[in-house]
Amino acid sequence: MRSKYKLYFYPERFDLNTIFMKNLLIALLFGILGHTAASAQGTVAHIDMEILYTLMPENDQAEIELSRLRQAYQQNFETSYREYQARFLKYEDEAPTLSPAEDAKRKSELELMERNLAQSQQNIEKQIAEKKELLYGPIRLKARELVTKIAEDLGFLYVLDSSKDNGLVMAKGKDLMPEVKRSLGVR
Repeated sequence: MRSKYKLYFYPERFDLNTIFMKNLLIALLFGILGHTAASAQGTVAHIDMEILYTLMPENDQAEIELSRLRQAYQQNFETSYREYQARFLKYEDEAPTLSPAEDAKRKSELELMERNLAQSQQNIEKQIAEKKELLYGPIRLKARELVTKIAEDLGFLYVLDSSKDNGLVMAKGKDLMPEVKRSLGVR
């Protein structure tokens, strides 16, 4: 009795033509993969973005503005700190002669000044960080756009950032820095 179902795996299926076709397909697949791997090596470039940021013309102006802001905040903070120190020294000199109520009042004033100084320091750091992002954000964006344009013009598909601590261990591909410098007019 013969089964009405055909077996998927049966000996007649493996004739010479199908084995040849399978081998041809495998060889073609390896050829395509090999070609893709070989051509991908020419499509990767790298650039040190940290150096590029410092080369951008707007970077100098941003540094100057950030430095001015830091100095202004530092002067204001130092003025407040000197005022705190003067009050603290005055309190230490007068502490033995103060009444308990006046002593408690002065201590609380000094503690309030300390808290205000600490909060002021945190606000200064926060405002400087915000200003830094405001100043350097457009510079980073412009640098990225410049690198993208140059990479596209040169036919690269990928550009890796070779800056320190960016995870790139080896950079043997094309370095775009000379082309970017030429574009910026920097030597």
